[in-house]
Amino acid sequence: MRTLELFPEKNTWTLPEIDEYDYALLALKDVNAGQNDQFLYIFRTEPYIDSIYVEYDSLNHPCSVRRFAFHEGYRWDAEDEEYFIEHCVKEEKCSYNGGVIDEIYERCLKERPEWHVKRYYTKSLRLLDHIYNCMRKNTAKEMLYKAGLDELAAHVDDIDELNLLASKPSEIYDGITMKVLRSLNCSCGAALLEKKARRDFVKDLNQKFPDLFKERLNDAQCSYLMYLIKGDLTAGEVGRLFQARRRNLSYLWTMSQVDLFLQKEMQEDQIRKICKVLEKMDPIYRDYVKDIYFDILYSDNIKHLEYYLLIHREEYDKLIRRSNRKRDYNLQERGKDYYVRYPQTINDLCREAVYMRNCLMTYIDAIIKNDTTVLFMRKADDVNTPFITLEIFGGKLMQAYHHFNEDCTPDEAEWIRNYCKRHNIGTDKFKFNADVDELF
Repeated sequence: MRTLELFPEKNTWTLPEIDEYDYALLALKDVNAGQNDQFLYIFRTEPYIDSIYVEYDSLNHPCSVRRFAFHEGYRWDAEDEEYFIEHCVKEEKCSYNGGVIDEIYERCLKERPEWHVKRYYTKSLRLLDHIYNCMRKNTAKEMLYKAGLDELAAHVDDIDELNLLASKPSEIYDGITMKVLRSLNCSCGAALLEKKARRDFVKDLNQKFPDLFKERLNDAQCSYLMYLIKGDLTAGEVGRLFQARRRNLSYLWTMSQVDLFLQKEMQEDQIRKICKVLEKMDPIYRDYVKDIYFDILYSDNIKHLEYYLLIHREEYDKLIRRSNRKRDYNLQERGKDYYVRYPQTINDLCREAVYMRNCLMTYIDAIIKNDTTVLFMRKADDVNTPFITLEIFGGKLMQAYHHFNEDCTPDEAEWIRNYCKRHNIGTDKFKFNADVDELF
């Protein structure tokens, strides 16, 4: 069994000295150096590879210089290894000479076929990391690169419990099969496999949904998979939900698209949780949630209900009671046919708005500040079910509608006119006809 970095060898080759600053200035003659302020200048390709990493200031003066040479029997120190990974392998803004990379690739392909090098076109400097670890030998990265798992190799240092006695890739990842590792060979897949708990979950998921990892997953799919796993769902739930979104996620190839998708998912998940609480509060909310469930992301009402009923309920109850003390108590009536009363709590207003499907929730601030007055008209034999919502503004009747803002019947309109006469409320502004009423 081969080992991984248990007994690191000492350098058997000595790196020739150069004036690194002079080479940093020389690098400016390469047209690629002007593309970014970070540049890996490869100034030698044989008999060994030699390069310097340079960062330039706004005046093109070298402000940071590091040398990276590639030769069998030569190893960088741990700090340089980490620096190369972070600034060259993972950093997409680091520029380089693509022609030189082609030259190195062709040479390695011909002279060292056992290294199984690849031309990583979108992440070309990964080729150098591949070569470095093949020269070092017996590293986890060497094993992964040779197996074609380049993304996992580039991020293997982030794994929480690296098995230094592993003899094959699956042993590095706690027994996850090569099929699954190939499927997860992307940067987000590597992140998914960083933690042992998630690796164990992936193994369980593969047992229950073997087709889930049949094809290679992209970053969007792996990000969503990790999002589901972090949500404390069972393997069955994760597999089912992932399969439902898998096809849509396959079309997302930029991280900005992934971020937008996950943000939408988190918003939807949050709204689902709010809906579950609302459903238990009142049958009216339960029916409302069922009606709008597939449109919840396009409605602010659910968030408004959360704000008023779940976060600030006590505060708004006090505000409504305080505003009612400033109103004319006599406007409330209990008759043979109808009751008329003020809303007493924030739940009263929200229930009315939800049942009636009107814009009453946008009136809440105006109501508690006594800018306008809202009254609930109920049938005397069904006082808990919303029936007609009245608005009195400036001593005049401004609105009187059923749910969905439907007009009152002639008999109902006559009763309301008589009610207004009894309380000296003007009715000349309101015609009981939604087609002509302008509400001002």
